[in-house]
Amino acid sequence: TKNHSIGFVFQGESLLPWRSVWDNIAFGLEIEGREEKEIKKEVSRLISLMGLEGFETSYPRELSGGMQKRVAIARAFSIDPDILLMDEPFVSLDAQTRNILQQEVLKIWEETKSTVIFITHNVDEAVYLADRVLILTPRPTKVKYEVPITLPRPRDRTEQSFIEVRKDILAKMRTGGY
Repeated sequence: TKNHSIGFVFQGESLLPWRSVWDNIAFGLEIEGREEKEIKKEVSRLISLMGLEGFETSYPRELSGGMQKRVAIARAFSIDPDILLMDEPFVSLDAQTRNILQQEVLKIWEETKSTVIFITHNVDEAVYLADRVLILTPRPTKVKYEVPITLPRPRDRTEQSFIEVRKDILAKMRTGGY
């Protein structure tokens, strides 16, 4: 039987600087005591899925911020977590890299169907990625609104339905005292 697990992708630096891309992704699998053959198969799959081919032996300091996030996401998904917590993982990235990584997360999520709790202050990002958006109050934190996102995938940020959902969330945030 599978142990329940939680994966994390943090806002800041989280890779182990003394480990290569390959070894960072393999880390959680090693901790779980997986067999070498299984580790090799899963790490290879994630390297391909995240577009990290050719960087397997690189160290975090040799990678761009976007590439480091790809490694962190691959590492988090490597253990096939029941829940993946992503705490503003793209906040420090440029818009183009952010959009690319949003696509990568969706691609892996569609394959794994892990529950992802994605924390963001970016309403556009929330509407693009989420099945539902929770709007929280300031301290003490409570759920003020729950907004289901029923837009079909793939989502287009320029479609009127997307814009309307975004407007609705922004209006709720304004009435919540933000």
